[in-house]
Amino acid sequence: MNNIMAIAKVDITQILLQLKRNPQLWNRNPIRTNTPSSPHYGFEDIHVRFRDLAEYDGGDWTKFNGEHRSCWYKEADSLPAIKDLAFQLMTTMKGEELGGILISKIPPGGLCKPHTDTTWHAKYYDKYAVQLESHPDQAFCFEEGEHISPPGEVYWFNNQAVHWVRNNSPVDRITLIFCIKSDRRFSCLGE
Repeated sequence: MNNIMAIAKVDITQILLQLKRNPQLWNRNPIRTNTPSSPHYGFEDIHVRFRDLAEYDGGDWTKFNGEHRSCWYKEADSLPAIKDLAFQLMTTMKGEELGGILISKIPPGGLCKPHTDTTWHAKYYDKYAVQLESHPDQAFCFEEGEHISPPGEVYWFNNQAVHWVRNNSPVDRITLIFCIKSDRRFSCLGE
């Protein structure tokens, strides 16, 4: 497939342990998940790194998602293994700048609706995902096909192409997403 590519397998044991020890981190910032029109509606998130929340006026999310430099959120203090992995991925991908880091949980039977990511942040960075929890009846989907990720897999995905995620399984699908800017940007192979 042109829009998704498995890159590596990493040890996620410490991240999973830290998540289990800190369930209070889920949904502290429900900005993506509380709007019925959002493709992520009804999910749970942990924002680990993004634009400084002091700059959010409670209004337009798109404006808040405009050009900025990301910073670590206090959630990162409870999830230090994510920082370790971020630096490992930055080295591997020859990263020049680390953007947002997000953990997304899609419940059993959940569907992240088809969409493209159109904000400045989504266009500026490449997206890399680390699958934390998964099941064979879950998939990251594009019009060209589906990708089923086992736990620990790292994959790049083209968020500018229409994509969606289905969870037809009895368990949560938890994905850790890193945004990395590099001079060796991936792109859809047809471009």
